[in-house]
Amino acid sequence: MSDLGFTQQDSGFCNLDYLMVNLGRNEATTMRLVGLFLENYPALSERLNLALEAGDSVALLDALHNIRSSCVLFSGHRCVDLAKAFEESVRDHMDKAPSSDVLSDWKLMAESLIACMHCMASEMKVFLAGRHG
Repeated sequence: MSDLGFTQQDSGFCNLDYLMVNLGRNEATTMRLVGLFLENYPALSERLNLALEAGDSVALLDALHNIRSSCVLFSGHRCVDLAKAFEESVRDHMDKAPSSDVLSDWKLMAESLIACMHCMASEMKVFLAGRHG
């Protein structure tokens, strides 16, 4: 158990202890950043889905970049890796219309990434409950 009252497991989706250390143990800032992620990740998920449905590669890359940036702050390596692989696939198909197989893969990638962010959010909610409980 960390001195923050939150156990960080190797199998976790994010590392809030590491964030807290990087912020000089500033609990208020940590709590605010966690709160911002919890407020914003549903909108990021929606942007990703809307860009995918519209077939808008530029908007898709923008949403993926924002997701990756949000997740990296919390050491959300699983989500970062998923977003990075998704970005690479989109870039590989920027000059041509993606096939139905590629679009199907992108849909699965989006679902996996959104599920991963949901897991990060669940861990953050446990963290917040431990701080306010």
